[in-house]
Amino acid sequence: MIKLEDLLELAERIQDQSLRKKVIDILKHPSLRNKNLKYKPLKLKKAPASTNWHHVKEGGLIEHTYAVTLMCISVAEILQDVYNLEIDMDSLIAAALVHDIGKLWNFKREKGSWDNTELTLDHTILGTAELYARGFPEPVLHIVASHFGQEGPTPPQTIEALLFHAIDNFDATINGVSEENIIKLILG
Repeated sequence: MIKLEDLLELAERIQDQSLRKKVIDILKHPSLRNKNLKYKPLKLKKAPASTNWHHVKEGGLIEHTYAVTLMCISVAEILQDVYNLEIDMDSLIAAALVHDIGKLWNFKREKGSWDNTELTLDHTILGTAELYARGFPEPVLHIVASHFGQEGPTPPQTIEALLFHAIDNFDATINGVSEENIIKLILG
């Protein structure tokens, strides 16, 4: 089972000390600077990644975050080696670790199953706003804000954002469908 400590270990790969500290702080102490929301956050170790699609289980958010971060690192290293691309690894790793932090306020456990809170703000907007309030740099904000891809309100405009969106979507899709349906997806 993936734990918070596993995410914190990945955060240690962030070279920029200030950014690493910000990531570790929000992972250890998720809270909103704006205290006007009536919703209490779920504990990160308990939260699912969604209520009806992927990683719908206690600890699903940490599992998804860990897998996405590892894949981002691996794919970025391959792209650097094969295509000689310059990739901002600090921003990519930081964004991967905090991209779904807003989900802690979007979900609740009710009658034995996961449900959405009545919060009208999407997790991407909420998370990006909180990261902005905590002084995260623009490249990280952009990756998080654009993680829905071309369909979202902020389309990816950097290689890091495009890479992140593809991997986040890939992990959700693979986890969200059964093995039988994966074969159907692949074979058509």
